[in-house]
Amino acid sequence: MTSLGLGLRKTTPERLAATEYAREYRQAGARRITRVAALKVAKRSAAAMGLKASKIALIDQLFAYTKAHDWTDGDVAPVIWPSNVALARGLGVSVSTMKHHLNGLVEAGLVAYSDGPTYQRRGRRDEGGKIIEAAGIDLSPIAVRFAELTEMADVSDHAAREWKRYSNRRTILRKEIQSLVLSAREEAFEGPWDHAQARLDVLREARAADVDELAAWVAELESMQEVLETAYGKALNKRNTHTAVSKFRPLLTTAEGQIPEPSNTQRPRATARDSNPKTAYGGLAFEKKPGEAERFEQERKHPREVLTEDLQYISLPLVRDACPKLEAYVPGAFDSWTALRETGHELCGAANINPQVWQEAVGVLGPDLAIAALAVTIQKHDVGLVAKPGAYLRTLIQRGREGELHVSRSLFGMAQAGYSGAGGLAPTAVEELAAFPSTGSVHFTRWADVIRQHAPKPTPDLDMVAEAFRRWARDRDIDFSNPNIERTLIGFCKKWRLN
Repeated sequence: MTSLGLGLRKTTPERLAATEYAREYRQAGARRITRVAALKVAKRSAAAMGLKASKIALIDQLFAYTKAHDWTDGDVAPVIWPSNVALARGLGVSVSTMKHHLNGLVEAGLVAYSDGPTYQRRGRRDEGGKIIEAAGIDLSPIAVRFAELTEMADVSDHAAREWKRYSNRRTILRKEIQSLVLSAREEAFEGPWDHAQARLDVLREARAADVDELAAWVAELESMQEVLETAYGKALNKRNTHTAVSKFRPLLTTAEGQIPEPSNTQRPRATARDSNPKTAYGGLAFEKKPGEAERFEQERKHPREVLTEDLQYISLPLVRDACPKLEAYVPGAFDSWTALRETGHELCGAANINPQVWQEAVGVLGPDLAIAALAVTIQKHDVGLVAKPGAYLRTLIQRGREGELHVSRSLFGMAQAGYSGAGGLAPTAVEELAAFPSTGSVHFTRWADVIRQHAPKPTPDLDMVAEAFRRWARDRDIDFSNPNIERTLIGFCKKWRLN
């Protein structure tokens, strides 16, 4: 049996400190405060300490048993002696719960026990209400710690005001940045919008540990807003400049080399492709009018409209020049556009692509654009630029859903890269395509697919990641033509974060 079983109260450092405060109050010259001031600072400091509402309510109950002159009389201390049952009844809780809350106030150093011989609470007042003797609960630690508790409460109130101010500011900034990002996306402006959206989503869900962390987030949002506003303004000025120039730039005439459009625009698509093979690829028939390309990039279009426009640039000769390996898999594939379209299942079987992926491509892209995408996939797989043709084709399908697929650009780039008479890429072209470009944009290259697949989601700005990779590689003297450059880029993308 421990000594606590003999009717002793457990001693803790916090209770000893509270008792010391009570003794200090009884010394000559101890500070006296009014009852109102004591109650106010007790409740404010209790809230600053993080005490729950029940303990703060108990403070009101304890002060209800004191009188105003108990706090100003220099000969007595503000000691009260209500029973546990009375306190519990006034608080509306059980006796054991009330004891728990009372011990919490003692541990916080707001009250102390002024024990009698038997730990019973008792006291007497004279006819004027002055305390003659008392044993019970001593509230004098509040008066002794008045300056300390006041400062604690003031600091807490200041922190609360700062928290509210920064919280409101963060909410306003989040809304303004979100509006900027959405507006830029609607206008199809170039810029770090995906990165901003990703960081904004993180900050929206995050919970700050203190005011300093919240203030740091607000500063980050303010910096982000400044960067995005600058990017938005530049993109807007660029579009306005392109629009103004295009209005006054003369259009090409037939004499300057433009092929007139056929009068019968309702004829089948395959016939339109096969009618003039020489001009179907390489001529101006597949070029936009001056200034139109810039406007196309800035105007927001439905994904289906993007696919339809992209299809206008694709011809049978273009696919044949860009993807000569298809005829090795299916002889006679380039006899006509209809023949090429019907080779889809055979090509999928030859490249080990799941037929369901081909059906999905036809459903999303349409039969003509689907066969062009499949041709690009198989040709890149054959020369070693694509390891998994099925996964690559799925990527093209998803980009088609999002309105970001431009198969014609891939075909033009592949055709212009140069092929040997045997139907494969020339060695210099293979080296060029295998090496990471040291300058310029990576859009419409295989490196764009690598970054999309391995960079953090949502997909960041491709050229921003590419430029960061170039700086990182140059700092480490990494050769962009290194055979392992793709693996190096994948590792960089997985660890890359927007600063």
